[in-house]
Amino acid sequence: MQINIGDKVRFLSETGGGVVTRILDAKTVMILNDEDEFEIPSLKSDLVVIESSQTGNTAQTKTSNTTTSSSPSPSKQSLFVEKEEVYAAFVPKESSVASEGPLELYLINDTNQILLYNYYNEKGQRTEGVTAGNLDPKSKILLAEYELKDLNELSSCHFQILYYQQGISSIKNPLTRTIKIQAVKFYKSSSYKDTAYFHQDAILYKLTGGSDLEQKLDELSDKDFKQAIREKKTSGKVKVAEKSNNSNDQLIEVDLHINALIDSVTGLSNADILEYQMNKFHDTLRQYQYEKGKKIVFIHGIGNGTLKQRVLSELKRKYRKFYQQDASFKEYGWGATMVTIR
Repeated sequence: MQINIGDKVRFLSETGGGVVTRILDAKTVMILNDEDEFEIPSLKSDLVVIESSQTGNTAQTKTSNTTTSSSPSPSKQSLFVEKEEVYAAFVPKESSVASEGPLELYLINDTNQILLYNYYNEKGQRTEGVTAGNLDPKSKILLAEYELKDLNELSSCHFQILYYQQGISSIKNPLTRTIKIQAVKFYKSSSYKDTAYFHQDAILYKLTGGSDLEQKLDELSDKDFKQAIREKKTSGKVKVAEKSNNSNDQLIEVDLHINALIDSVTGLSNADILEYQMNKFHDTLRQYQYEKGKKIVFIHGIGNGTLKQRVLSELKRKYRKFYQQDASFKEYGWGATMVTIR
């Protein structure tokens, strides 16, 4: 039986009850006894929930200092999948259409251990603590809710996780993972896939496993990193993604988000980043300038609008003979411009 912090419970084998204050392990919780106001441990199997913390105004409020006012109340749900993995998932809010409505971010504990977690947002150069808590084995919890427009300002999601299991068990290393956010992905219906954890399609990120490549890149000195960028600039033609459409032409898709162009922004100023993005833009147009009818979609996102405005300004100033328009809203939202070579 799923029992959460803040649930009001009654004992099955004796009279009385109380409020759940702590989760000790997968089988045991700590109860604040109604009669003498002492905390006592109790097996979950010896309890019945009479008022859930998700519907009643109980001790859940005592833990509100671990969350921000903008984050939803934690909502834990049991799972029946066994993969011994930890995931994060962006899921369309109930009754919402994928790629159009608000999204819910869940942490999924598909292991046999309790997770002690911290979750942070990164917006630009600012990191914000959003929520923290514990998650029972084989369960999931709602961490935050986002409007699609909010994801244009979100650059990364950070997770810090500790494993705990009472009794004889192997000790797992703490888990620290970062998900880089590419806002355009959430506007594409093709990004949402069927999973074993939700009734609707979701965007699933595996937090366990993987490599420490990103951390190693971040540890490079500014000199080494800027040298790597210079080598990328002189390495040859711009790399772009081509995808077929209904016409005879190929649609060229160029993602100008900086995390799609280089591996890390360590040591770069905002001006350096913008210059690199615009160099990619110009290189692409020069590469295809003689292929009349070629269509190129530049994904610039919304953000604070700086990159988008620079792209539009350069099109009007240097490439007036090319035709430009907003790219498909269904595919890219407001975050892309399509250029047709003339």
